[in-house]
Amino acid sequence: MNYRGIFAAIPTPFDEKGALNLSALKQMLAFLSRAGIHGIFVVGNAGEFYALNNEEKQAVLKTTVQSVGGKLPVFFGAGAPTTKEAIALAQMGEAEGADALSVITPYVIRPNEEELYNYYKDICNSTKLPVYLYNNPSITGVAVSARLAKQLSHIDNFMGIKDSSGDFALTMEFIRIEKEGFAVYVGRDNLILSTLIHGGSGAMSSVASACPEIAVAIFDAFEKGNYEEALVQQMAFAQLRQLFNLGTFPVVIKEALRLRGIDVGMPRAPVSGLSDAKRKELSECLQGMLNY
Repeated sequence: MNYRGIFAAIPTPFDEKGALNLSALKQMLAFLSRAGIHGIFVVGNAGEFYALNNEEKQAVLKTTVQSVGGKLPVFFGAGAPTTKEAIALAQMGEAEGADALSVITPYVIRPNEEELYNYYKDICNSTKLPVYLYNNPSITGVAVSARLAKQLSHIDNFMGIKDSSGDFALTMEFIRIEKEGFAVYVGRDNLILSTLIHGGSGAMSSVASACPEIAVAIFDAFEKGNYEEALVQQMAFAQLRQLFNLGTFPVVIKEALRLRGIDVGMPRAPVSGLSDAKRKELSECLQGMLNY
């Protein structure tokens, strides 16, 4: 299945002691559902996957699947530095009811193209779920080529890519891959409309977790053929994205949600909070753009 639309790449809520806050997770999911979001991506970069143990990842996924009740597709981040770890996460995702897996390339190590192919092939062979490669070279140091993506597309349940490279020429090469149901989602908030125009399926956006209305408006206007309105909304969303450079990722997303009435806590250390001045700047800009 080709899932289309805007997926919110959600943060993982913590309480004041740093433990999972599943009540806040449910509150956030209800907020996103009311805003018309088209899908949920859990335990990705925005979800601090690197700071969670497997029991916590399982709890976040299980709660999300139960909360959305089949009304929204749920993608589960199953990436890990080793094939063994990634397969364990993939099988966890399938057992807990995820609709699909998003698998970031290995990090710390930098595998060659043959090793990358085998990494994804082995993960795909371990599960019945559709697998989507997550290309984010600025974080992992590993870049996925169009040639490798095309080679992987011959695996039955390798069904697409989330591309956060920012290289739109590469994104277009991914979109050109010919396979029924193959989906390409952009991970750069300033490229959502461009991706849709060129035949992509949508976006997976962390900013959409805190400000879903504008991201959804881009997609909805595009689907209706109202391209002028889609461009207006895209420009607004790109401007909004700049606010999220006020602090270390993903603290600004969490602070924006708090300002909107959903306290998802702080990121895990060493990430720290915003200064009072930056918090004020964020609040004023959000109020001006969203009128909440």
